[in-house]
Amino acid sequence: MKLLYLYIGHINRPLAYHEFSFSNDYLVHFDRNSKILNINKNPEKQVFAYADNISDLKLLVGKNGCGKSTILSLLGLSPQDLRHEFLQYENNYFPTQEQAYDWFALYHLENDCFALEGYNPSLLLENCGYSLQNHYSVSFRYDFAENQIKNVVLLQESRDSATNRKHINHLALLFYRLEPTVSWYIHPKRKRHDPYNACFFERYDISQLSYYAIEHFLYLAAQKDAEFRPFFDNTPSALTVRLSLEHSSINDLILTHQEDSLAKRIYGNLHSFLSMPVQQLKMPPHHSDELNCCHSMIIRYLEELLVFSLKENPAENEKSYTILQEASESVRYTKRRDFLLDFIGRLTNTPAPPDSYKNTIMDSYDLYLAKQFCAALEQIPERFFVSGEKAEIRLSSCETNFLEPLMNCYDQNYATEEHELNHAAFLSFRVQNLSTGELALIDLYAAILSGIKAVSQQASHILLLLDEPDSRLHPEWSRLFLKRLTSFLKSESFSSYQFQILIATHSPLLLSDVPRKDIICLDFAENSLKVTSANHGFMSNLNDILIDSMFLQSPFGAFAEEYTDQILSEIAQLKESIPASVSDKNLLPQLDRLNEKIAIIDEPYIQTVLQKSLNQLRELCDHQNSRKKRIQYLENELKKLKALEDEQ
Repeated sequence: MKLLYLYIGHINRPLAYHEFSFSNDYLVHFDRNSKILNINKNPEKQVFAYADNISDLKLLVGKNGCGKSTILSLLGLSPQDLRHEFLQYENNYFPTQEQAYDWFALYHLENDCFALEGYNPSLLLENCGYSLQNHYSVSFRYDFAENQIKNVVLLQESRDSATNRKHINHLALLFYRLEPTVSWYIHPKRKRHDPYNACFFERYDISQLSYYAIEHFLYLAAQKDAEFRPFFDNTPSALTVRLSLEHSSINDLILTHQEDSLAKRIYGNLHSFLSMPVQQLKMPPHHSDELNCCHSMIIRYLEELLVFSLKENPAENEKSYTILQEASESVRYTKRRDFLLDFIGRLTNTPAPPDSYKNTIMDSYDLYLAKQFCAALEQIPERFFVSGEKAEIRLSSCETNFLEPLMNCYDQNYATEEHELNHAAFLSFRVQNLSTGELALIDLYAAILSGIKAVSQQASHILLLLDEPDSRLHPEWSRLFLKRLTSFLKSESFSSYQFQILIATHSPLLLSDVPRKDIICLDFAENSLKVTSANHGFMSNLNDILIDSMFLQSPFGAFAEEYTDQILSEIAQLKESIPASVSDKNLLPQLDRLNEKIAIIDEPYIQTVLQKSLNQLRELCDHQNSRKKRIQYLENELKKLKALEDEQ
């Protein structure tokens, strides 16, 4: 099962009336005038493959703004997200006569069974027997002898002939792109996954990473796991996770002098917050409530949640906290933790004030998250806590990956929008000791890992869509990119999946790793976009790739090229001026200045050619000077002879 073809009619973007082939198994063409879709098996045998479980790998290249990201968006985003991405996707569910927007993608399911997804079915399926909405997905049988689409059914009803399993469960699409961090650009809102998108293949926007995937990837890298260690050139032993308690809410109490009243509401007496600075504590005589750093961070975290909620929504605990002076530290901690969680539980049933937008003071899911965070923090060994406010965990020093439960808590915190509190604002998670390139590399591979984990065993085939994944990498890492990616996907962890890969890139180094038939070039020519195949690819010279497939006007920087052209112009002007020159005082300094300018150029051949032209100028100049000196000498001799003649 794989993506074969994309046709774009009109989508109010630079791309218009273009077709793209993404597999070498079939030759596909759509005739818009006759509305006939031609599908033929490719008679050429495919001999090249990156791995047994990687069926096709295609590159999209072209100048900025030519439509590479648009192609990936059409394929990788759910219909709901496409409505935010393309303004022409109106709310009406059925096409109108005035509507000119249309495109479709073709997939091969099995044998002669194919699928179509797209927008505006009248382009191809006007008489299919169904009243289709603008966004549609259908499967059909293709008659290769008659070149006809037959037996059209809705895709969600189409089943594998051998297993009776729905075809939509066979394929999953993972879409990754690194969004630019500019404040003035409006990024369309997208869902990581749309569970209600039951009529289409499963789609996951893996650009929105999970904490679990990031930490899991970093842990494996720091532990020098065989499948993950090669992604780092340096030793990742310094990879460190930092957990920090943020206590802005309780610090605010110090300024407003509300700590006594809020402490009394929570604890039922004047017992002070553990989160208050030492000088603010008001402990009863002989009070001994010291906790270890781990337990201290948990209590502080729970107090923060309560203070944040109670500052605007007054409520009092019906119970009072009693201090166990002689009890062990673990008993004191357990009692205090359970006391605070119990109060949070009662707040989930306490009505909020009438002027509040909430029904209750605390949300029940926030109580669930608080319990999960406490349990996850308790699994972190005490030796990693620097204080009751901070923990620093060097991942290479972890015997087991005890951070996974905590990462799942962060993911649950962000995954559900129905609860009130952002728990990450109270307990922050950060990673230290990574470069910008390492961040980009980890972001990508953790995203892929996260996406495949989300797919699980639902699909056997994965279409991986990557939008400029190497844009922040050093050229050497870019050169290694495809080797690393294919090695990653064919590793034992993912060998049960069949992958198809589509990458949009600006890197010539990637093109030198891909056969030219698998490179799709998009270029603007005479105010229109053209789609062509590359003339250079696998193992080609980078300069040839830059000029041809990357559509560069020159392999040199524009400033350097203008600088060199100016030197050539000056040399040409001097050649014309030397024969007519009567004074060498200005000529020689000009030649010396040109020599200095040529010395800056680092390209050996160009520097040699320019230097040769400059030497020719010097020879002309020397020849001119020698003639002048000869004439001067002869004129002096003539004067001497005339003087002798006059004396006689």
